[in-house]
Amino acid sequence: TEVTGRYATGVGSDATAHGVDSTALGHAATAVADDSVALGANSVADRANTVSVGNAEAGTTRQLTNVARATQANDAVNLGQMNERFARVDDQFRSIDRRFDDMDRRIDSMGAMGAATAYMTASAAGVAATHRFAAGVGSQGGESAFAVGYQRGFREGRTILTVGGAFSRDDTSVGAGVGFGF
Repeated sequence: TEVTGRYATGVGSDATAHGVDSTALGHAATAVADDSVALGANSVADRANTVSVGNAEAGTTRQLTNVARATQANDAVNLGQMNERFARVDDQFRSIDRRFDDMDRRIDSMGAMGAATAYMTASAAGVAATHRFAAGVGSQGGESAFAVGYQRGFREGRTILTVGGAFSRDDTSVGAGVGFGF
């Protein structure tokens, strides 16, 4: 055992404590950094204010077992706590995924209704009559819609009134318009 650091402690054959206030416990444990602790055979503590239970360069790693649940900000967290947190994060991501899926479906539904309304309006515009009824269908991204509308011409066709609606599985759109010509 070799202890050269001020207020250092070394326990175990070939234990070395060179850092100020360092502690080396175990065969060939080495604490070279200030305020460091090396626990167990061949452990190396070479960073200040750390506790080492192995030596990564030599491939020596150990587990800390029977760790209580953390209760303060600077406590170590055990795997059980981490798994609980990961489960909550996973649940939040699943919730966000569902919301995006719902939004995608609504966007597709609106696109289908827009297409149905456009085809309904175009069909009514091509009919030369005072009263015009038209229907249209549309589809986008697996969502389908149906639109119906009515147009009425006034003043020898110089004024047109249009009313209509589009319907998908969960959404409805209605509208009205008027056009003038002179």
